[in-house]
Amino acid sequence: MSQQLETDDYDVDHDAEFPGVIEAIRTRRSGHNFDAEAEISDETLEALVEDAALAPSSYNLQPWEFVAVQDGERLDEVVELAYGQEHIKDAGTAILVVGHSEAETADRVFGEWEEAGRMDEQAAEETKATAVGMYDDERMGRDYGIRNASLAAENLMLSAHARGLKATPMIGFDAEGLSEFLELPDDKIPVMLVAVGESGGEEPERLPRRGVEEVLHRESY
Repeated sequence: MSQQLETDDYDVDHDAEFPGVIEAIRTRRSGHNFDAEAEISDETLEALVEDAALAPSSYNLQPWEFVAVQDGERLDEVVELAYGQEHIKDAGTAILVVGHSEAETADRVFGEWEEAGRMDEQAAEETKATAVGMYDDERMGRDYGIRNASLAAENLMLSAHARGLKATPMIGFDAEGLSEFLELPDDKIPVMLVAVGESGGEEPERLPRRGVEEVLHRESY
């Protein structure tokens, strides 16, 4: 039987260049216990999105958007569209991480590559054609948007944790209904809903996680 990680008492390698990052990864928790009386400020919300938008992005296309809902009545609707997950309302902020299904940023991004001297005009045009070509396949374009937006969502959650907040990701929601409610354009993909707010206290002990010996495969599966 492989070893499983069962507690929050992880050892952090303080010889690492950025031990705080490792500590954040190993101590971050999703949960349902939010302080329903607390609110996060506009400054904090904007800082979370700023950090989220620093996530890795193939070609630097940054195919993501963030829709924040904080109004109480609108949060009630989000709860309903998320199949009754009441902790969304308690959190006080729900952020829908949205992915692009079209290469809408390509002209700007590859212009920036060229302006920065990272590519000449011909290379920029050729590389842009490759990037845009991914979206000719509807599934590939959709997968690209989802994967990149998911990286941004993880950044958002780690940023929230670093600021002493709790952030809980959810993919259990009525995607069509939420898209309509938040007025997403047809070419935008609702990827992940994240509840963010002040912690309301302790959460149940973390359930066991599969250990390295079980999940790490070397050279082949």
